[in-house]
Amino acid sequence: MWNRRGFTLIELLVVIAIIAVLIALLLPAVQSAREAARRAQCTNNLKQMGLAFHNYHSSNNAFPPAKIYSGSCMKPNGGVGFVLNTTCFTMILGYMEQTTLYNAYNFSQASSNSAWNGGNTKLMGSEVVNSTVVGTLVSVYICPSDPSVPQPENQTGTSGYARMNAMRSNYLAVAGQYTEYNCPASTAFNRALQGTFNCDISIGINAMTDGTSNTMIVGESKQEHTPDTFFGPWWGAGAHTSTQMQLVSPALYLNQALWLMPNSTYHPSTQGGTQYAWGAGSWHPGGINILMGDGSCHFIKNSISPYTWFSLATFGAGELIDSSSY
Repeated sequence: MWNRRGFTLIELLVVIAIIAVLIALLLPAVQSAREAARRAQCTNNLKQMGLAFHNYHSSNNAFPPAKIYSGSCMKPNGGVGFVLNTTCFTMILGYMEQTTLYNAYNFSQASSNSAWNGGNTKLMGSEVVNSTVVGTLVSVYICPSDPSVPQPENQTGTSGYARMNAMRSNYLAVAGQYTEYNCPASTAFNRALQGTFNCDISIGINAMTDGTSNTMIVGESKQEHTPDTFFGPWWGAGAHTSTQMQLVSPALYLNQALWLMPNSTYHPSTQGGTQYAWGAGSWHPGGINILMGDGSCHFIKNSISPYTWFSLATFGAGELIDSSSY
């Protein structure tokens, strides 16, 4: 008779240990490959937005304003306090294969009831009219690395954060040092501090004297900015903090500039390690994706100099930026 020889217990344990080691080595590689794919999709989202913004520019000789008639401006819009809260991300829908949504949006009606500051109380129309559009999940406005599952949100009344059926997003338009508090009625904009997207102002490429390749126009932002649900971003419901990314000159306000660095949690009022409003951030390890004015995309490390970071936000300050510095 033939004697059959089986595995000994020690041999079996060795095989199991080898398999476990191989799996342990493989899992990080799989996770890294998945994140690389998600980051590539995020970059593709930004490139689609870049194409849409440039097509809008071709039709209108300028990029759209960050917001039209924001309810957060410090003085009355149009001198009488009209409020629309129309966002730039709504204005480019027709240029990125979202024609149905674009046609369904009523630009003579408000996107949200955020009408609360500087005498801006004359809400134009009703937010109900546009609630279906602003509550739509637009995949181009969502980074696949963000673990949050966006759901339509509601905040009643006419406070700064009032909104109906607002859908979150992962991208903000770069405003420089100005935010929706600043509108032509209240602010003399300084080109050395100004980003491409401000309220009620359209900036054309001809004005971007720093060069479109040295000026970022859109950057990533986490959907969750604070443990509460007050802060944005929301792509279509233009409530307070919905649309703009703020960067502050470190030469003027160093502490605030540090709050607004990529993925910073420095601001003392933040809780739970999340971002401050208007801040840049992402779930990609080590940094964020940004869109430049020429349509190119770059990955910005969290360790970027605050001076370089702010210089990338302005379009006419005259800085000389070496691409190797970011």
